[in-house]
Formats: sequence, structure tokens, C-alpha cells
Amino acid sequence: MPDDVKNASNTNFSKEQVIAICVLVMVSALWGLSFPIMKSMSSQMEIGLGLKGSQVSSLTHIAFTSGMIGLRFLIALVVLCLFCPKLVRHATKAEWIAGICIGIVFYVGLVLQVMGLATIPASRSGFLTSLTAVFTPIFSALLFRRYPSWNVVLGILIALFGVSILTGLVVGDGLHFGIAADAMSKWTIGDTLTTFGSVLFTGQLMLVDYYGKRLNSAAITPGMFFAVSVAAGATFVSLYQIALSRTQVTNAFQIWGDLFFQPLFFSLVFFLAVFCSVLAFMGMNRYQPHISAVQASVIYSSEPVFASFFAVFLPSLLGLLAASYGYPNEVLSLHLFFGGMLILLANIVALWPVRVRP
Repeated sequence: MPDDVKNASNTNFSKEQVIAICVLVMVSALWGLSFPIMKSMSSQMEIGLGLKGSQVSSLTHIAFTSGMIGLRFLIALVVLCLFCPKLVRHATKAEWIAGICIGIVFYVGLVLQVMGLATIPASRSGFLTSLTAVFTPIFSALLFRRYPSWNVVLGILIALFGVSILTGLVVGDGLHFGIAADAMSKWTIGDTLTTFGSVLFTGQLMLVDYYGKRLNSAAITPGMFFAVSVAAGATFVSLYQIALSRTQVTNAFQIWGDLFFQPLFFSLVFFLAVFCSVLAFMGMNRYQPHISAVQASVIYSSEPVFASFFAVFLPSLLGLLAASYGYPNEVLSLHLFFGGMLILLANIVALWPVRVRP
């Protein structure tokens, strides 16, 4: 009996599905952890270039982000080759092609998200990115005629409301809620770019689901890392010097090299590569196929909860390691509490096993 039919007719999760849910929650936590770390690295780069936040153009931001992504995934690929040589060596041509396709879709989605942030608030960006939880069941129904159960639909709606509160798109005092003032502003190109980025993240999620059920899902990872590092590196090389020429910064690549050899900067890059890339994406590619893509999308909606949680204390900790690179901690607020509780409830509702017709 096919796995999706067998799981649909069973009201209990198998051992593999329970493990998969736990691993994907850990993956979301690692992705959330990457946000304050990336912000600290951006601060280090701005200081190294002698720029302030207001002087960093969107083109410079895209170039820098691409450089960080390329370096992160290049190191991740090297680590994978060193510690999992059989996985890399025995990956088939089909698994490399699948990984490359997933990596390209993922990277283009990231670039669109970064470009969108240049013109819209972070709250709107976070909410639009979370639409992956909505697009996934729609695409699954249109492409594969896989219709979500009532509890998954309810979980998606609760998750969207939770994300809107967590990101500040919806504001309130705990009893009364309303749309934030900046949420009512005119739809901009940034909204469009971020929405398209969310569509691509949905495509990445569904590609992992599709290929993971047909190939060795873990063997998809090397191709993904290779594609992301090459695409990001090409973007960095083509845009970085052009972007910095507009800010009259000289010796940009020398500054980059000096920055890379600073202990804190290198340690953060290495941490991102090993934990937030190798472990996270290996976990995603290996275990996501054990549950439905729609359920996985709801689990991934917990990423902003973890990002907000780590941002409450991690910035000051990084500031202790290098005072000039620190930035203020975020405040533990009602938005974080209510939004996080709603997203937690959404995961419980969406993952609650129910008997549906195969």
C-alpha cells in the first residue's frame, strides 16, 4: 500500500512520522537561529566598510547577503564531503539533478525576499513569506489532487493569524486586535517580490516532498548545496563591486578578506554552515517526505517564533564577544507570546491525526 494512502487511513502516527515531526521542529529552530546571527554578520560587514545602516543600498545588501549565503553553503558542502563522503560519492545523477533544481529554486526565493525587504516592513515580509502554508495545499490540490483535511485547513488559518501577530502586522493589547498602520499602505513592488519568493519556497518544499519519496532523500543535499553556493557566488561577484562603487568604498575585497579572518566572523559563518545548513537541510531532506508537504509547511511556520525567541537574548551575547558588533535585544512582548502560542496551537491542530478517506 502506498505510504500516503496508508497514512491517510490511519489515525495514529508511525514512529518514523513522530521522528520526522521532531526533526522538522528542530530544523525550524535552526533556521530561526540564523536570523540574529546573519544580522550580526551584516553589522560586522557595515562596520568593516565604514558604512552606516542608512548608507547601505538595496543593491549592496543583496550583494552582501549573496556573499554570505554563498560562503555558508560552500563551507557546508565541504563539511558534507569530509564527514559524509559516501553520501556525496554515491549520489546518483538523478539525485544531483534533483538537488540542483531544489537549490536554484531556494536561492531565487531568498534573493526575491531580500529585494522585497528594501521597500516593505519586516512585518509584512514575514507574513507574506508565511503564505507558504497557504500556497502548499493549493498547489497540492491543483497539481496532485491531494486535498487537506479539515484540521490542516484550520491549522493553516490559526498559523497565519499567529504569524500576523508575531510579526506586528496585527497589533493589540491582548483583548482587542487591529491591522497595523503600515499594513494598510499601498501594495508595492516589494510585496510582489516577497510573494513570488514565498511561491518559490513552496516550490522548494514540494520538490523535496516529490523527490524525497522517489529517491534517496538525504542524497539530494549535496546537489542543493552546490547549486546555492555557485548561484550565490556568481551574484556576489557580479554585484558587489558595482554596489560598493556607488558608496565610494575602496579595497572592498581586501576588507572582505580581513573580515573573514576575524575569529568571531569566521565562527559565525562556520556555525551557520554546520548547524543551520548541513544539519538543518539534511534533516529537512531526509525526514520531510515522511509527512505530507502541507503538514510540513505548518511546522515551518514556527520559524519566526524561534527567530523572535533567539533575538531576545542572542544579540547582547554576541555583543559581549565583540562589543562593536552588538545590537539591541528584542523585547519579550505580548505579540511574541500570543503569536507564538497561536502558532504552537496551529501545529497541534494541523498534525493531530484524523481518519480521512484514502
